[in-house]
Amino acid sequence: MGKKRREEKLRRKATQRPPLTLREAVRFFPGLFLRTFLVLTPVTLLMLILAGMGLSFFNNFFVQLAVYLATYFAFQKFIMGPLYRPPTPRSK
Repeated sequence: MGKKRREEKLRRKATQRPPLTLREAVRFFPGLFLRTFLVLTPVTLLMLILAGMGLSFFNNFFVQLAVYLATYFAFQKFIMGPLYRPPTPRSK
């Protein structure tokens, strides 16, 4: 491996953030559950109201699953927000 390539590899490795350990991640779980609850509860209520108004479309399991997944992916940045950590600068 050439000197330039080795330096580039070390530079890339220095800019990567270390992964969260389980102990560090556990403190974020209550917030993640709360945010997920806040996002999916209104969607559930909306589907219940629409199904009660006669839209039998929302009584289908696969439609409900698709709606939940679409909502989760649409709000994923909000739900997973607490887990975002900017890369830590390392001294040279």
